[in-house]
Amino acid sequence: MNRSTDIKRIGVLLCDDLHEELTTRWSSYLALFEDLLADPRQDLEAVGYRVHDGEWPASCDDANGWLVTGSRASVHEDPAWVGPLQALVREIDAAGIPLIGVCFGHQLIHSALGGRTERSGLGWHLGAYPVRCERPFGGRGPGEALSLLAVHQDQVIEPAPGFERLATSDQCPWYASRRGRTLTIQGHPEFDREFFHALMQRVRAKAGDEAVEAALDGLPGEDHTPLVRAYMRDWLRP
Repeated sequence: MNRSTDIKRIGVLLCDDLHEELTTRWSSYLALFEDLLADPRQDLEAVGYRVHDGEWPASCDDANGWLVTGSRASVHEDPAWVGPLQALVREIDAAGIPLIGVCFGHQLIHSALGGRTERSGLGWHLGAYPVRCERPFGGRGPGEALSLLAVHQDQVIEPAPGFERLATSDQCPWYASRRGRTLTIQGHPEFDREFFHALMQRVRAKAGDEAVEAALDGLPGEDHTPLVRAYMRDWLRP
């Protein structure tokens, strides 16, 4: 494939679908990433592959850049499609094609490249819990707070070799990282607050009222989602 064209094709490796109650307001999980990739330059085109349902690209060269999404699945529970997705991630990383993992994708990339994930002993991690940058990331400098929405139980506890940490938290030490052309983020920059509020009503039955209400009540006024989205778009531009 010729990667010199003006429009960059971004393969979105979808690892889940939106719950049917959420699709009454948002058309699909892919649509959230289409919004994330949209900016005035209009040079990034999202192409979705529902890998959790058997939809796969022919090769890692089918796109100029790749995104691995979040999922209700767990890397260490090993659904049948996780192994092939890890193999594809290794091909993309080895080829030096821009790659981003979000939440489950963050965990899957580290596990595919030699790291380790685990369920957190702290339970659910919801909302914009305290995160600080260790290196410049998402428009924030070292030591500055990073406010980004998160919804997860699993986390990276041992990074894959060669990754440097971009952002960390007492709750989640490996919150964001990079190596070569591969970037991983535990938070959900594809979420806006309206979607997060709706999603919390789905999570409530699993996480409990107390955790959900604490997450909603604790949302800070400052939101760095737009800055992280811009960082991600620049990352995907070769």
